[in-house]
Amino acid sequence: MKAVAMNHARIVLLLLLVTPGARAAAPSYPYQSCFEIAATLHDVPLDVLLAVAATESAWNPDARSHANAHGIMQIQWPGTARHLGVTRLSELYNPCLNIELGAHYLGELLERNGGDLSRALAAYNYGPTRIDRHAELPAGAVRYVATVSGHRETILGGAAPATRRAEQASAAVMQFDHSRRASRYADSLNARIDSARFSWAPLKDGFGVTMTVVPEGLSYKDVTLLQTLGWPGLDPAPQAPPRGGEAGAG
Repeated sequence: MKAVAMNHARIVLLLLLVTPGARAAAPSYPYQSCFEIAATLHDVPLDVLLAVAATESAWNPDARSHANAHGIMQIQWPGTARHLGVTRLSELYNPCLNIELGAHYLGELLERNGGDLSRALAAYNYGPTRIDRHAELPAGAVRYVATVSGHRETILGGAAPATRRAEQASAAVMQFDHSRRASRYADSLNARIDSARFSWAPLKDGFGVTMTVVPEGLSYKDVTLLQTLGWPGLDPAPQAPPRGGEAGAG
């Protein structure tokens, strides 16, 4: 009961902190306000936290791995989750709570490794006790750290991938030979996509359907659906590298 109450308190705190109006700028990444708050609470660099989420799940809050890791930060169940006070698997699918748990865990690993980011990241992927046994990082852990570092460079270097995707997708036009087909396609997408609106108009050669994304950006669910439907300008989301094993709290 104590752990459940603690996580309820975490959820309430995060909800209070991410209420509308808390930030002036629209988020560039999914759940960006949650990432910012969690990074501050646990003294973890924001770009590192975002890069870990990109590597682990491509910001998918419903992700589940073969190693039984769950959610946007891929918290392993039950070992790491219970170490962090989680007693119900369903809690790992609350995106903001999952982000806070990941930041908490990463902060612990940074402290455990004397601030050595590479070893902390390797421990996040492989499990801290496995990394403690190695003076040199295993090859798989080295690849994982390199992947996270690549995402950090992207994050620090400019616009968020989610923002660039939305811009590319918004500039795209789906073309049809007949106005009725274009109209039906736009209506179908408007009924299924929540984070964008679709309209059609005559073109020089046929009819085109265009997309207008809401200010908050395309949701992960909508990006995935649009990719499945073949909307132009949306490349498949990056896949996370395989985990080094069932990472426990050790």
